[in-house]
Amino acid sequence: MPGVTSNGRLRMTEAASNQATAATLQREIPGADNLIVLEFDYYAYGGSGADGVAVVLSDALITPQPGSYGGSLGYAQRNNGDSGFAGGWLGVGLDEFGNFANESEGRSGGNRKGAVPDAVTLRGSAPSYQYLADSGRLNPGVDATGQFSPHRYRITVDSRAGVGPIATVERDTSGTGNNFSELVRIDLGAVSSQSAIPENLLLSLTGSTGGSNNIHELDNVQLCALKLNPVGQQVDHFEIVHDGVALTCQPETVTVRACANAACDQLFTDPVAATLAPSSGWSGGNVLSITGGTGLASLQHTTAGNVSLNVVGSQPSTRPQSVTLCDNGNGGLSSSNCTLPFYDSGLAFDVPDLTSHKPENAIQVRAVRRDNQTDACVPAFENVRKPVSFWSTYVDPGATGRPASRPLSVNGTAIGGSQTAATTLDLDFGVGGVAQIDVMYPDAGRMNLNARYLGSTATGDSGLEMPGADGFVSIPAGLCVRSAGECLAGDSTCPTFRKAGESFDLNIQAVGWEGSGDTDLCQGNPSTPNFTLSDIPLAANLVAPSGGAPGTVVPATYSHGASSTATQTVATRVSEVGVFRFLATPASGSYLGRTVPGGTSAPIGRFYPDRFEVTTDPGELQAECTAGGSPFTYTGEPFGWKVPASLSIEPVSVQGVPTLNYTAPGFRKLVASDVDRVFPSTDSTAVDTSGSLMPLTSTPTIGNLAVVQPGLMSYQFSMADQMAFDKSVGQRISPFVPDIAFQISDMTDSDGVSASATPYSFTPGAGFDIRYGRLFLENAYGPETLSALPMPFRVEYWNGSGFVTNTADSCTAWSTTDITDTENYHSLDAASGTLSAGQGGPLTLVPDGTQGTDSLVWNVADWLEFDQDGDGTLEDPSALATFGVYRGHDRVIYWQEQ
Repeated sequence: MPGVTSNGRLRMTEAASNQATAATLQREIPGADNLIVLEFDYYAYGGSGADGVAVVLSDALITPQPGSYGGSLGYAQRNNGDSGFAGGWLGVGLDEFGNFANESEGRSGGNRKGAVPDAVTLRGSAPSYQYLADSGRLNPGVDATGQFSPHRYRITVDSRAGVGPIATVERDTSGTGNNFSELVRIDLGAVSSQSAIPENLLLSLTGSTGGSNNIHELDNVQLCALKLNPVGQQVDHFEIVHDGVALTCQPETVTVRACANAACDQLFTDPVAATLAPSSGWSGGNVLSITGGTGLASLQHTTAGNVSLNVVGSQPSTRPQSVTLCDNGNGGLSSSNCTLPFYDSGLAFDVPDLTSHKPENAIQVRAVRRDNQTDACVPAFENVRKPVSFWSTYVDPGATGRPASRPLSVNGTAIGGSQTAATTLDLDFGVGGVAQIDVMYPDAGRMNLNARYLGSTATGDSGLEMPGADGFVSIPAGLCVRSAGECLAGDSTCPTFRKAGESFDLNIQAVGWEGSGDTDLCQGNPSTPNFTLSDIPLAANLVAPSGGAPGTVVPATYSHGASSTATQTVATRVSEVGVFRFLATPASGSYLGRTVPGGTSAPIGRFYPDRFEVTTDPGELQAECTAGGSPFTYTGEPFGWKVPASLSIEPVSVQGVPTLNYTAPGFRKLVASDVDRVFPSTDSTAVDTSGSLMPLTSTPTIGNLAVVQPGLMSYQFSMADQMAFDKSVGQRISPFVPDIAFQISDMTDSDGVSASATPYSFTPGAGFDIRYGRLFLENAYGPETLSALPMPFRVEYWNGSGFVTNTADSCTAWSTTDITDTENYHSLDAASGTLSAGQGGPLTLVPDGTQGTDSLVWNVADWLEFDQDGDGTLEDPSALATFGVYRGHDRVIYWQEQ
């Protein structure tokens, strides 16, 4: 192979003998109406002075293959059996030794007197590669460059305007690149032996040495053309499968594979037109249309002897210098196996594709020979019993990579695995020379069944040899798909098996035929150890919940390797919750061109979420009084939610993918009581008179859990939840905005699925303040003769230095029914109402005409009590009503009557 040197030159040969190398530019050059100009620097040095390089233009429909070495320069043919450059149209040789121009070694045309050394010589198109012209001996010589003083060559092919094509070769030895001299010029259109320019050309470079040698290098290569097209995707190489025996009296069918890579474990599946060799004898012509990577071709050859099979070119093109490989039924791929022998007589039979372990009955074996007049097959003998030797060969898998070597059976007898170990069976050839056999193969793969009848003196046909062979494919009856998580109930009652997205082992076994009507491939079916197939699609069918999300199976495909148990364990996962059947379904035609039935598991599951992803909405607290413009709640007064806090709960897989099926009936195992909440017991910032956080008493109620949409739940705190700041003398502080933190401490369903990052803490919004309040009832006095004595009252709150009227309170309701009154000297008019700007009443006391003092105590809500007598405890507010002369109070220094 050519290589690139450390200084960036393309080295075509080393200074070593008998080399032949080639490199092809991956561009197609349109032939008609084009101008093609190639320039390069050329170096030849370091050896004994031979042979040179050739610049080759060839037909792009033919896969480039170099010609012979030595003086043929990798372009011309040679009398040692080497062909010339495949599809060659023009070869321009930079020839040091001179034999490229020499009519010797089987080359066509040239200087019959001998070599033309140090010359540029042109040879023409295949198949003759006719000598066209040469420059004569050049001075300085072709290899007079040394390692550092290249000669620059310019080769031009001009096919514009239907002229020529005209080919010219120029050289510049000055080192300037602008001092070219014309060496050769020829009108190729005027050469009778030259074929028309192909529709598209490929440019190749070949290097060659013989007994003498040199280092040959190119640098600064430039190709210019008016039209130049990309090659596109190429076939890596072709493979031909035949059974190694053909008869001259009937067509022989071979399989042609277009390979996408060197191992041919991936086929070139785009449509391909392959040109076959030999060029004649093929049914429908020698251009085979291949679709899906495989095609069948039938060759008729009526003369006994060997025929060489090949794919000489294709469209799309084949990788340059690729070699066609053949399998002749012996299980090995090699270019040397491309010879197909044709016989005038033999045993003709066609083994259909088999299902592993299932017998195929009544296969006809015909003893035939070629009729000399019609070339048709006629019976070689009939109505006679003959001993026939049978043996099988493993084709795929072949000699390596085969965990089992189970014998093929013919007529119930296991036959040998090679010709030397052949098994002889007596066959009865009836009318028309037809016998019948039964064939069974207890495994999978491509096999060859070989047969041979040898005449003997005893049978009167000594010297007669009648071979026969046929290839066939044996496929598994299907795939048994199993897992430890099988649950025949197939519903939400199935126990937990794996988390969604968690790996589990899916065991897939390739199995053979057990019997007619077999519906369970996992019960009693024999194995097929030799089955191997890449990229088998995996899928899952949702069993429950009905109508749920199907989920995604990973991996999407698996590769089944040959093994003694025929079982492949696949680490599998499915993204969804539920119960599933898993399917392994080989693609149509994917196994040696045949379709293998797939397999479906029993219900497997239950799959459940990995965790809950939770998002909190803190909600907002509600003030108990909003009517006065400044919302507030009294210390000790219960308050609740304006907008209840809520949780968005999303069950997800191990990979964090939402599991939509979890919320389906029966599959949701989370209930409202599974949400563990911690309510606040203090404010987070406000402190009482002792410096402690303001205490809080909460009365929680179970919240509501609901399904919002598939795979999404919402938990909402109850509107019945209540919180109240504790009220005592020690909590008399300035108004403050409540700052209370809630917490979700845990959330775990009955399957053990938990929230991912508990605890979740949040603080609801609060657009109001907490006020330490009281109801204040004023003392009243007046003559007992009054028609009515008013007693004012109001609500107040502590502003940090004293109690002030709570003008924001237009919410608190009042009623005289809550007042305890001695009523010794008056009667209390019944009344009720709602405070306005903190003021109420006043109360109306009607004197009974007698003098004295009555006591009134108002049984108010806890949050309006206060420490009226200074004893450190909260009491209901009270006041005195005095009727008649008021003597004053012992503790009052001055009192003025109003």
